[in-house]
Amino acid sequence: MSDVTLTNVGKVYEGGVRAVEAVNLSIADGEFCVLVGPSGCGKSTTLRMIAGLEEISEGTLEISGVRVNDLPAKDRDIAFVFQNYALYPHLTVAQNVAFGLEQRRTHGNALTALLTGANAARAKESAAIAARVTEVSKTLGLNELLTRYPRELSGGQRQRVAVGRAIAREPKVFLFDEPLSNLDARLRIETRTELRLLHRRLRATIIYVTHDQEEAMTLADRLVVMHRGVIQQHASAQECYERPANRFVAGFIGTPPMNIVDGRVENGVFECNGARISLDARWTTTTKACAIGIRPDRLRLGAAHLEGALLATIVAVEHLGDRTDITLDSAWGRLTARVDADSAREMREGTAVGVTLDVQHAHLFELGECGARLNGA
Repeated sequence: MSDVTLTNVGKVYEGGVRAVEAVNLSIADGEFCVLVGPSGCGKSTTLRMIAGLEEISEGTLEISGVRVNDLPAKDRDIAFVFQNYALYPHLTVAQNVAFGLEQRRTHGNALTALLTGANAARAKESAAIAARVTEVSKTLGLNELLTRYPRELSGGQRQRVAVGRAIAREPKVFLFDEPLSNLDARLRIETRTELRLLHRRLRATIIYVTHDQEEAMTLADRLVVMHRGVIQQHASAQECYERPANRFVAGFIGTPPMNIVDGRVENGVFECNGARISLDARWTTTTKACAIGIRPDRLRLGAAHLEGALLATIVAVEHLGDRTDITLDSAWGRLTARVDADSAREMREGTAVGVTLDVQHAHLFELGECGARLNGA
């Protein structure tokens, strides 16, 4: 079993700066867990504490049921794939992939083998390492690159070599720290697909850090959304999208982000700046100041005189092939609607439209940056 458990794990730097606040998280054997959040939210610090590259200030970290707080990084049986690949420039692809295996040789270097009469055992180890390099290279499509040096590779190829070096060792846990951030947009999409397929083949435990929520959603078995060193929600990507725990998660997960407007709900009607929209039956008994959240694809655009609609003006139209994003100015402030390409053909900047909500998919939140999602009656 290669499960990872963090119990009240925190990180406090000199001067009392708290980077991570009491993280409680259990990552199951074989799970692809993604830590996601904006820069400075504590996700990379959490990953580095798991790796042993940062000291744990408080709490307990267990890997496969063993407490490892004071165990050196080299003894944790973890593979770390860095953002900058960290390949050895003087080694070929094959040598980079084999590096970790070479460091774990039982029979030491050639001189030791000669003095101890362990040549046969060493030759057997060498054959096993070569076979493992061949197997990993075939899995990652590196067969034709084995004699090249890192400087002769593209960014995507270097990333595959870094992943190959990690999986060759067959560690208990793989850690990835924003490994795709240096790739162009198309290559990021291709590489994240390769990583997902690789995980399915290996069934390895992977903990992956990214600030890109789209990348996180496509890769994760489970998302861990962090903000200001605190876990805001840990659940499946779909649950974080459809049932965000709070306002921060709602605004961070999803592209374009959820429209969120501060106002007041009373007797099933939400009001902001004098503009009112009726909600569904969940909110008929609710009376309080709160915020409403609605995904861009749950806004409906129609004629400006449409009864019960919010009057808005189109300020930008972004055509994205099969869909179009419409930016609107209204009494509720700036809103974004996502419509299909056919619906957008007649929409022009400067045009007045009526906006209605698919109210069954609207959320209400407590006020504040991380206000909790409210449950209707």
